[in-house]
Amino acid sequence: MTNSQIPPCAIGDRIECGNSFGTIRYVGPIDGKPSIWLGIEWDEPERGKHDGNVNGIQYFTAKNPKSGSFVRPEKVNFGRSAIASIESRYGQVEDEFTTRINQQKQLLVQQTMNAPFLEMVGFDKVFNKQSNLNTLRIVNLRDQNVKSAGPQFKLSQTCPNIEELDISKNLLVSWEDVLVMCDQLPHLHWLNVSENLLTLPESLGDRKFPNVKTLICGAMELNWTDVCEIARIFHGLEEFRAPHNKIESLSPPRGIFNNLQLLDIEGNKIQYWSEVCKLSAAPVLEQLILENTGLSSIEFEGNERKVPMFRTLKKLCIVNNLLSEWRSIGELNRLENLDHLKISKNPVTETERPDTTYQIIIAKIANLKILNGVEIEPGERRGAEYDYIKKYGLEWLKVKGTEWESEFLRSHNRYLELIHKYGEPEESELTMKATVIQNSLIELNIVYEDFVVHKKMPPTITIQKLMVLTQKIFSLSERPQLTYVSNADSQIEIPLKDEMKEIGAYSIQNGDKILVKSCS
Repeated sequence: MTNSQIPPCAIGDRIECGNSFGTIRYVGPIDGKPSIWLGIEWDEPERGKHDGNVNGIQYFTAKNPKSGSFVRPEKVNFGRSAIASIESRYGQVEDEFTTRINQQKQLLVQQTMNAPFLEMVGFDKVFNKQSNLNTLRIVNLRDQNVKSAGPQFKLSQTCPNIEELDISKNLLVSWEDVLVMCDQLPHLHWLNVSENLLTLPESLGDRKFPNVKTLICGAMELNWTDVCEIARIFHGLEEFRAPHNKIESLSPPRGIFNNLQLLDIEGNKIQYWSEVCKLSAAPVLEQLILENTGLSSIEFEGNERKVPMFRTLKKLCIVNNLLSEWRSIGELNRLENLDHLKISKNPVTETERPDTTYQIIIAKIANLKILNGVEIEPGERRGAEYDYIKKYGLEWLKVKGTEWESEFLRSHNRYLELIHKYGEPEESELTMKATVIQNSLIELNIVYEDFVVHKKMPPTITIQKLMVLTQKIFSLSERPQLTYVSNADSQIEIPLKDEMKEIGAYSIQNGDKILVKSCS
C-alpha cells in the first residue's frame, strides 16, 4: 500500500492492529524515517515501547510509559461502516429453497418485461440479499472494526427493522456515531456499545431515544457525569448496565432514570454505601448490581425499622466485596421489599461454614425469599431462625439487662423479634456453648511505616482481598506488598505473594504482624 492508497485518518481515530486496539495520536514522519508513520496509543498499557518520546523528540504523549508505538499505516485496520459489516455478515444467505423462489421471480420479471431472452444476471442474489436485510431484527457486529454508520440514510433504507444491536468492541470514536445509527433505527430497543472509548459531543441538541429500553456500556472509562448525560439521551431506559468503568462517586439521578428498573455498576470502585444511597432517587429501581465495588460496610442513617429509601428495590447483588461485619448484613433488613440477595466472596461470609453462613443471612433478613439463586423454603427459614436463637443464646442471656444489651441487639438486629416469635432460650436448652463469630477471627497488627492498625480477619480471606483492604486503610495509590511476621518468632518473615491463597494457609496466629510496603 502506497501513501496515496492509505485511507484518510486523523488524530483521535481508533484503529486495530494485530488484535490490539489503539488511538492515533500522531500522523507524519519520524526522525530518520521520512515516510508516513502513525503514532499509536494502545489501550493495553504495556502493549507499546514508549510514551510517544523517541530519541528525545516528543511526537505525542501517551498516558502510560509503555503504551505508545509507531506503526506503518499499511499494517493498520482503519475500520469500516456498520452497513458494510451488516451486508458482509447477513447479506449472503441463500439456500436451495430461496434460490428456486428467486428463479421464479426472475421468470416473472422476464415475462412482464416481454424479454424472455434477457438474462437477469445476479438478480436473484441481489433480491434475496435485500430481502434478508430488510427483515433483520437482531444484529451482532461485535469486534467487526465498525467505525461509522455508513452513507447517509443507508442504514434505514437497508435494514430499518433492527430491534437489537450489538456494536461492542469496535473502532467508534464518538457518541455521535452511535446516535446517527439510532436516528435510523426507529424500532431499536436494545443496544450494546461496550468496549468503545467514546467522547460525548459538547452539544447534543434535543435528540432523545425513548424507545431504547436496554443500554449496555461496559468498560468504556465512563464516570458518573457521563452516565447521567447518556441517561438523558436514552431517557426511557429500563435497564442500564455500566460495569467496569471509572465511576467512583455518585449523585442523585433526579430527572433521569424515571423508568429504570435495573442498574448494573459492577467493577466500579464506589467503596462507600453513602454513595450507593444516592441512587434511591431512582423511583422504580428494582434491581441493583454492586459486585466488586469495594464496599466495606453497609449502614443507613437514622433508627427507623425500615428506611424511607429504595422502597421498590427487590434484588441486590453485593458479591465479591470487602464486607467484614455481620452488622452490615443486618442493615439490609431495613429495606422494605428486598427479597433476592446475592452475597458471597466477602470476608464476613467466610467466617463460618457455608451452611451456617446461609442460615445466619436468612435469620438476619426477614423478607428474603431467594439467597444466592436458591429459593428459601418456609421450613428452612424456621430452622435457620431457631438455630440462630440457640447459637447466640448464651451470649444473649449473659448481656440481657446489662449495659451491653443494646450493643448485642445492634449486632443481632432481629434477635428480639425472633424471641417473640419462638420464645426466649433457656440456659438448660443450650447444651453446647454458642460459638461466637468473633472467636473464629484472627487478630492481626497491620503495620505501614509508623502506623499500626489492629484488625480481625477470617482465616479464609485471600491475600488478594487483604491487599485491597490494606490499600484502602492506608490510602495507598497502588496495591502494596505484604509480608507476614510471626509474633512468636520475629525471624519468621514470609512474603505474601500468592494472591489466591488464604491467610490461614500460613498458620497465622493472633497478634502476628502484616507488614505493608508501598510498591512505588
